Amino acid sequence: MKFCVFGAGAVGGFVGGMVARTSAEVSLVARGDHLTALKKNGLRVVTPDEEFTVTPPATDDPAELGVQDVVFLSAKAHALTAAAEAMRPLIGPDTIIVSAQNGIPFWYFHAHGGQLDGHTLQTVDPGSRIAGTIGCERVIGCVITSSNTVVEPGVVRNIGNRIFAIGEPDGTLSPRLNDIAEILTEAGLDAPTTPAIRSEVWVKMWGNVSFSPMAALTMSKLGPLVERDDLQRLGVSIMEEVQAVGEALGVPFHQKIADRVEGTRKVSGHKTSILQDLEAGRPMEVDGITGAVVELGRLTGVETPMIDLTYALLRQRAREAGLYPEIGFDPLALPDA
Repeated sequence: MKFCVFGAGAVGGFVGGMVARTSAEVSLVARGDHLTALKKNGLRVVTPDEEFTVTPPATDDPAELGVQDVVFLSAKAHALTAAAEAMRPLIGPDTIIVSAQNGIPFWYFHAHGGQLDGHTLQTVDPGSRIAGTIGCERVIGCVITSSNTVVEPGVVRNIGNRIFAIGEPDGTLSPRLNDIAEILTEAGLDAPTTPAIRSEVWVKMWGNVSFSPMAALTMSKLGPLVERDDLQRLGVSIMEEVQAVGEALGVPFHQKIADRVEGTRKVSGHKTSILQDLEAGRPMEVDGITGAVVELGRLTGVETPMIDLTYALLRQRAREAGLYPEIGFDPLALPDA
C-alpha cells in the first residue's frame, strides 16, 4: 500500500512516523525547515512510551511521488484549496483520501441525506473548489483525538491519546474503510470505524469552537481554561451552542459536555494547535472551524451569540497578528434562516 501523508506536521508527522513501521510504503509531503530536517535526519517520533526515527521519502513536490493508494490529508483547513490542487499527481482512479482536518470538513454534506445534501459551506470550501478537485466520493472522514507538537524541525512529540476515528460519509462500513483501519491499527493507533462519523466531528467541535479559540485569545494552555470556574463556564456556554447547531442538523451527541470538559482537563498542559500557530506566526484556522458554525447557525436558524462573539474576536486577533487568511466571505453578515 502506497501511503502518503500530505501535511506531515505535528499530527501528520506522528501518523507518518507510526505507519512507516508497518508494511505500508510511506512518503511525506512537508515544507520549510521541517522538510529540510526530514531529508537530512529522518523523522524522529517521541511518545510517552518510546522514541524512534524513520526515514521515509519526504518532498514538497508531490509529482515526485506518483499515484498513491492512500493520501492522509492533514493540511490545515485554510490551506486545503491550494493543497487539493497540489495533490493532483497523487490521485489515481482508486486513490482513497483520508480527510483529517479540524472543524467542519469540506465533504460534510456529501451523501448527507438531509435537506442540505450536497450543500457547500462558503467558510469551508468557497466555490466548491476543494470538493471539485479532490472528489468527495474518494473521501473517508477522520476525526482525531491526539495531542501532538513539532518540538523542532524533524521531531514530532505525542503527549497523549492516539485515537483516529474513521468513517464513510454515507455511513457504510465499506471494505476500503476496513483496509484503512487495519493499517492504522497495525501502526499502533486506535482506529475505530463508525457509521456516524459526523457525530465524531461534532463532539470534537465542542473543544475546537470553545477552549481552542479561548486559548488563542488568552495565550493560555488548556489547564486554566477548565480549572477556573469563570473560564470553564464560558467554554461550556459555547459548547451548548455548538451542540444545538449539531442537533439541528440531526446529529446525536452520545457524550455529555461535562465528560468532554474532564477529558480536556487530562491534557491540561497542551497548547492547542491554533495557539501553536499564533505563537509560530503561522496562518490561524478561524473560518473553517468557528466561522463554519456561525454559518451553520444561520442556515439552521439556531442562535449562536457566544460563538458569534468568539468568532469576531478570534478573527480580529488573527488579523492583528497578520495571520488571518481572508476568504472574502463573512458568515456574520448572513441573514437568519
